[in-house]
Amino acid sequence: MIKLPSLMLDTPTDNFWSRYVDRDLLIALLAIIGIGIVMLASASLWVAEKQYNDPYFYLQRQAFYLAIGVVLALGMYQIRVDFWQQLGVRLLPLVLVLLVLVLIPGIGKEVNGSRRWLNLGFMAIQVSELAKLIMLLYLSGYLIRHGKSLATSPSYQPLLIPLVVLGVTGGLLLLEPDFGSTIVIFVTGLSLLFLGGVPLQRLGILIGGAILVMIPVSMMGYRGARWDALMNPWAHEADKGYQTVHALMAIGDGGWFGNGLGGGIQKLFYLPEAHNDFIFSILAEEFGFIGMLVVLSLYGWLVLRAFVIGFQADKAGKHFGAYVAYGIGFWMGFQVILHIGVNLAVLPPKGLTLPLMSYGGSSLLVTLMAMALLMRVHRETQLVQFGLPEVRAPKPPKARAIRRTTRGE
Repeated sequence: MIKLPSLMLDTPTDNFWSRYVDRDLLIALLAIIGIGIVMLASASLWVAEKQYNDPYFYLQRQAFYLAIGVVLALGMYQIRVDFWQQLGVRLLPLVLVLLVLVLIPGIGKEVNGSRRWLNLGFMAIQVSELAKLIMLLYLSGYLIRHGKSLATSPSYQPLLIPLVVLGVTGGLLLLEPDFGSTIVIFVTGLSLLFLGGVPLQRLGILIGGAILVMIPVSMMGYRGARWDALMNPWAHEADKGYQTVHALMAIGDGGWFGNGLGGGIQKLFYLPEAHNDFIFSILAEEFGFIGMLVVLSLYGWLVLRAFVIGFQADKAGKHFGAYVAYGIGFWMGFQVILHIGVNLAVLPPKGLTLPLMSYGGSSLLVTLMAMALLMRVHRETQLVQFGLPEVRAPKPPKARAIRRTTRGE
């Protein structure tokens, strides 16, 4: 039987907010969530009315996911980072099994030609979102266990296992297909390997090989049509360039200050997935270039705080927490860049959400869990750097009795 590590819970002290919470990160996080709720309401009213005869359907669902996500995040914040270091490698087989199950007809749920979801009845889980978090935990733990050999070994052998894991995960994601998540996981993984000590020259060879593999894959089937539409969207505005053209129209129509909240036109059945894959275009149409800058600044600040937390954790000797924080920063940064790149017609459509803003329960839940981990890394770093007290939660009488009995045995 596998013996799982203790959760090792603890509770905040009276100076909780000043000592254990990165307030800058929290402010950026709350601001992005607030803007996201407002934009989701604006972008989804018409399509929700048409599809479900309820203009607030998507808003209510997102609020439901947000409530669950906050509860999960608060719970994860109470768990020490060491627990995830030991558990990450054990969760990897689970997520690989889920990625296989989602491909089986009758088990995986298909939407718009992609089979990415497992239907649980009250909600559907997008396994690729869960894979991002679990792969991050696994790779961070691998770097702790094998970081020295990765940096000093003259052979490629220490790289073999993480590369195989990345390759298998990416292959399963491409079968769904989910090209966007594949890129996010692969780039985040390579970034962590570089931070873990893999020489830049060796990493460059790996990146070059990955590009040689990705180029033909990205040009096959419907992806090739998307590249064709990206190169000349106006020549295909009635078919395969339709989304790109209307996304550009929304952004261009917003100008400097936008048309005001609710004043967007493209969300009125012109731009598909306006509340999801193209929510940034609706933001630009209604709040203009200034609104775009505000949102980009918030995401930039969130990513910066992740890197700062990682740097501080590294200095404090919390190396696993440092890798987790760096990984979250890379993950969020790359995903935001890819989403905005699609909306600006710099990249072909990929079906990738804008973290904390686009509609999607799985994306919102997993992102909030990642933010809780990031905040927990900051908390433990503070404990080490400044020698702050760590007060454990008082156990109820029954629990204490059980604990004494266990010790007596």
